[in-house]
Amino acid sequence: MYTQFSMANIISRRIYTILLVFVCFPVLLFIPINKRTRFTSYMYRCWSQTSTKPLWLSRLEHGTSRR
Repeated sequence: MYTQFSMANIISRRIYTILLVFVCFPVLLFIPINKRTRFTSYMYRCWSQTSTKPLWLSRLEHGTSRR
């Protein structure tokens, strides 16, 4: 039902996330905390996603938490 991403796709998503952090870091220092939290949450989802399955569902099935 859900497709697993290839290793190349996972690595490219992680490189994209690292570049996004470097580019947006100066802006993150000056935006309000609620927008900063949403943006960092988006970056975490990009970093952690390895399939088309929603991240919360895969964490729930494995019994792992974000911490």
